[in-house]
Amino acid sequence: MPLMFHRMVIAGVGLIGGSLALAARKCKLVEEIIGFGRKEKNLHLAQRRGIIDRYFVNEDDIPRGTDLLILATPVQATVPLAISFLPRLGPGCLISDVGSVKGEIVQEMEKLLPAQISFVGAHPIAGSEQWGAKAAIPDLFFRCRCILTPTRKTDPRSVKKLGSFWRRLGARVEIMDPNLHDRILALVSHLPHVLAYALVNTLGRVDVDFVDLKDYCGGGFKDLTRIASSRPEIWRDICLVNRHAVSKSILEYMRCLEQLRKSIHGGEGDLLEKEFNRANELRRAIP
Repeated sequence: MPLMFHRMVIAGVGLIGGSLALAARKCKLVEEIIGFGRKEKNLHLAQRRGIIDRYFVNEDDIPRGTDLLILATPVQATVPLAISFLPRLGPGCLISDVGSVKGEIVQEMEKLLPAQISFVGAHPIAGSEQWGAKAAIPDLFFRCRCILTPTRKTDPRSVKKLGSFWRRLGARVEIMDPNLHDRILALVSHLPHVLAYALVNTLGRVDVDFVDLKDYCGGGFKDLTRIASSRPEIWRDICLVNRHAVSKSILEYMRCLEQLRKSIHGGEGDLLEKEFNRANELRRAIP
């Protein structure tokens, strides 16, 4: 099948950006892949692994002829980085991202870009608690859901092309309103990360007769808190950019938790079992 892009720049060659580069190379969708980042050690590792062909660390050095720019940085850096690249991007360049927050970013990018340069927000629902180029794998997006978040202002040809790009990587593409995306992800992704961080911090702040509680953590605690090993600055940015939806999700969780606390404190076994059964059934229904 023919190439889709000649020169792709990945800003942020970590788990997602690096895996995207490997997948695009494996599927032969891009002629040249160039990395950008602040940490030259990570970029050098990415080049040695064959994730990227070359790299640069100064925004002014973005190569001419870039026709696909992927912004795979923490979400608060997405728009400022696009601004710094923009003067050296030519007409026809397609810009996208891979971030877990969409509404604010899509709105800002639409204000920023000239008509001849398109932005299509994208969020592949894939990943792990690992980060950096060392964590990148070529099959990360195979059979994953990738949500595209165009608006009425988005060039439909760019949406079609980016959708085709992700499908050829093996992803299942879905179109969604950016603000709806943020409300959904606040509940199913952002809230669990906040809870994992809070649970681990609770362990560190509660004293039980000077016992080192970490020594007693079993599989349940470790499974529940695995994602607390995720890169902190990534989740700091996600929580701040999607703060309204995340705050609302935390309040909803607190209401559920308070009801459980009352049932436990009051010895209401029937109510407690009812809630546990409800959760059991819902969890079994998750694909």
